[in-house]
Amino acid sequence: MQLFDQFKKIIDKETVYENESRKMTVLMRILCLIMMAFFAVDTLIFSIIANLGGFVSCMFIGLLYFCVFALSYKLRKMPVVWLFIAVTGMWGTAMLFLFGPDSGFQTFPAFLIIIFFFASNDKFRYKIIFTFMTFLIYMGLANIYGGRKPIVYRVSWVTHRYVRDSCMLVILLCTCIAAYVFSNDSQNMESKLVEYNKKLKEKANTDPLTGLNNRGSAMEYLAEFVKKADDSICSVCICDIDHFKRVNDTYGHDIGDLVLKSVAKVLMTTVGDDGFVARWGGEEFFIAFPDLNGDDAMGILYNVQSELRKTVVMSGDQKIKVTLTYGLAEYDKNQGLDQNIKEADNKLYMGKEQGRDRVVY
Repeated sequence: MQLFDQFKKIIDKETVYENESRKMTVLMRILCLIMMAFFAVDTLIFSIIANLGGFVSCMFIGLLYFCVFALSYKLRKMPVVWLFIAVTGMWGTAMLFLFGPDSGFQTFPAFLIIIFFFASNDKFRYKIIFTFMTFLIYMGLANIYGGRKPIVYRVSWVTHRYVRDSCMLVILLCTCIAAYVFSNDSQNMESKLVEYNKKLKEKANTDPLTGLNNRGSAMEYLAEFVKKADDSICSVCICDIDHFKRVNDTYGHDIGDLVLKSVAKVLMTTVGDDGFVARWGGEEFFIAFPDLNGDDAMGILYNVQSELRKTVVMSGDQKIKVTLTYGLAEYDKNQGLDQNIKEADNKLYMGKEQGRDRVVY
């Protein structure tokens, strides 16, 4: 574990320059280490099969990656990136010369373009120019040298296949690591942004005192229902806490807030998934009952009424009983949404005039 920590410190070490982005430099170091390990294995293999050309080439390219790794502690980010691109381009070209066009030479241009795109903060047109320049170099080398015999042509079919496939593997691995390093941050940021926007929306649509949906959220809900309604049924209810002003005047606004919270809790737990509950404003609450006619909604409101009659809010030693008056209307698409809400509101006032603590439908 200590060895791993020491290794991590070496990889994460800052350059000598201030205000230099470390991410790309660290990535270059990781990729250089992968390349060095890869060429160390290839050097060993070519030494075992006594192939001098392959042995010298692999050792030389591996040493160049070691130089890039060492210079990453002394140079700025972009010179290190250009050195890495140059050495990788040299490796790809050497593959063409040593093992011919069927050596995985075709995989290198895409890798170089990805590295440049991630590393460079230049304008997009410069990245396009780099892409076309890479393509032209690739086409030139492929057309001029692609048909010639490879220099290391005495290797067996198995060795040739190993060289081609191992190059493909290491290029894909390095591409995967580069993509992960840079896409991971953007994905995390995107996830955080989505979560932040979700929280903002919840905050904008939630009444801070009761935790219920607010009036704006209720109107959005109803607007969406109307769009999808067609022949669907719905019932709407406006309810109001009885004698709430008296509670505030007698016991204070802190107790009034407790009453509002208690009512909200009963509404949420009793209505549950059968309806949409919101604080309409002040001591008024709104309930929508999608897919329920007036009779079915009335049954749920009676349950709410029963639960509220059991609810007691304490102010010192005094018990405060809480009741609501309910105005219920069944949605009629011919009347329009505003008219249906107004009808429920009118029935609420009828209930107030009739003595409160009742459901008027």
